[in-house]
Amino acid sequence: MRIKQLSFLLLFLFTAFANAQNAQDIIDDLKKDLKSNPDDKKRATIYSDLTWYYSNISLDSSMVYGEKALFESKKINDSTIIAQVYSDIAMIYFKKSDYQKSNKNYLKAYSIRKARNDVKGMAKINANLGNIYQVQGKLKLAMRTYLSAYEYFSKINDLKQLSIIKGNIGSIYYELKDYPKALKYINEVIKYLEENKLKESLCRNYLTKGNILLSMNDTIASMKAYNKSLFFCNEIGDLFTISKSNNNLAIIKQAQNRTEESKKLFAKVAEQRNFFNSDGAFNKNRLNEAYTLLKENKFEEAKKILLEINTFFIEKKLDFELSNSYKYLVPIYARLNKPDSVIHYQSLYEKSIEKATKLATVKETAELETKYETEKKEKQIIQQQADAKQKNTYLIGLSILVIFLGLIGYLVYRQQKLKNTQQEQEFKLKSAISKIETQNKLQEQRLSISRDLHDNIGSQLTFIISSVDSVKYGFDITNEKLDNKLTNISSFAKETIVELRDTIWAMNSDEISFEDLEGRIHNFIEKAKEAKQEITFSFAIDKDLAAKKLSSVEGMNVYRTIQEAINNSLKYANASNIKIKAIKEANQTKITISDDGVGFNEDEINYGNGLNNMKKRIEEIGGKLTIFSSRKGTTIEVLI
Repeated sequence: MRIKQLSFLLLFLFTAFANAQNAQDIIDDLKKDLKSNPDDKKRATIYSDLTWYYSNISLDSSMVYGEKALFESKKINDSTIIAQVYSDIAMIYFKKSDYQKSNKNYLKAYSIRKARNDVKGMAKINANLGNIYQVQGKLKLAMRTYLSAYEYFSKINDLKQLSIIKGNIGSIYYELKDYPKALKYINEVIKYLEENKLKESLCRNYLTKGNILLSMNDTIASMKAYNKSLFFCNEIGDLFTISKSNNNLAIIKQAQNRTEESKKLFAKVAEQRNFFNSDGAFNKNRLNEAYTLLKENKFEEAKKILLEINTFFIEKKLDFELSNSYKYLVPIYARLNKPDSVIHYQSLYEKSIEKATKLATVKETAELETKYETEKKEKQIIQQQADAKQKNTYLIGLSILVIFLGLIGYLVYRQQKLKNTQQEQEFKLKSAISKIETQNKLQEQRLSISRDLHDNIGSQLTFIISSVDSVKYGFDITNEKLDNKLTNISSFAKETIVELRDTIWAMNSDEISFEDLEGRIHNFIEKAKEAKQEITFSFAIDKDLAAKKLSSVEGMNVYRTIQEAINNSLKYANASNIKIKAIKEANQTKITISDDGVGFNEDEINYGNGLNNMKKRIEEIGGKLTIFSSRKGTTIEVLI
């Protein structure tokens, strides 16, 4: 058995080291430099470099060289090297899952860099401390340190470091189970990393993307992400992340009842983790072993392992692994017919999940991000105002110069003919126009995004309408289909302008009251009446709702849903009456759109984009949309 394990390990090492040949070449060169009897500073630097390059190959070797580097750097009292060595040692402990020692060494490095006023070094350590706080479940503290580092790297425009930190922030939202937001961050980061071919960061961020997609129950996409991670990790020889991706792939295959494939992967993960020779890796391997035994219905063996490793996970504050252990113990005790133990471990599991996703932490983390983004925008506004002030000063100086030149010209040429006088007046007029045009350009720079949107797209749509109308009335169009097509294009463009105005209205509003919403809906109903005069419309809003405020997103989603519901009634229901009613019901707002049309059978109807979009819009704002239909009509009920 020992020989078989050794053979497997040698095969794995050959693959990993083949992909990390550059690192091994560098290590060999550094060792040659050591033999050339370098001075003390050079020796300390070589040991420090060996610490770094060994960290992805052998943690034990990396730690040995780290201790040597620390001894040599302290001997020559070189604070720069000492700080770097402390950071490297902290990174080793992090990979060993000893987060307390990792945190301790990073803080030592931070204090040295702070004394040296090494702001960039402090920002990098903040990013690394954020990683520790995150795995310890201190998400608010992690977000604060990430944003602190992000602020500095934004100032110096270090896009590589910014991408790393954005990936970390994305992983925090993953921890908080805000998967769409986490995926948004990670996709932005991966796009930048792929454009710049940053393989080391791609290795880790594809792992995070796989975790997010797996949590969103998209198994196929998550497996693709894990395989992408393995591809880049193998190229750089990152065994630490390789073991994580393989572990997650093994869990997926176990859940798919691909037992043999799962066992092989778990065995590979065990060999990879044992290679790092850490207690954390050993106990994580045992957690996988217990999971495999659970799937094989070997409950007593699985229970024994889980109870043994729980003590280590509690001591090292490995909350994620401890939570999984509790989760596995619940079905084990259920199958062993021990209901008290089932209740006990179910309670522990729920508490561990609750600890990881406390609502207060979610809110505080979101507030930190919002506060940072607000401060960032305020700084941009201040900078824009300063630029505008500088331009105004330049314009005043230019105006004074123009007036002065005009005055000199007047004094020189006042005795000349009327033609010269007229030329002078024209010159003054052009100068005045130039000044006005420059001021207008400054004013345009202060226009809001919504105004630009309205002017650009609105004018283009108007041009389309005008062009279509000109074609219709400028040519004798005898082709009825062509004439109808042009009419449809013109009508569509007009409708698009209305939709654009509605969108701009929402964009320009931080909040939308039901009173505002009522006005918009009335306008829409009036237009519907013109198109369908045979239909009677009624619209009523509870007085208690008049002052109720919705966010711009909520208001727009409600408005679009009502629009779509009315349009469906007009198109398909053959109704005589359409009613829209909004009332306050308990702590919710209830909106109903009903008609007395032909209705439809919900089991037979094929839900198109319209009905699906209505449901999606309401679900996005935390509401619920229900459709009731019969041969006597259809009612759509919205609760928010």
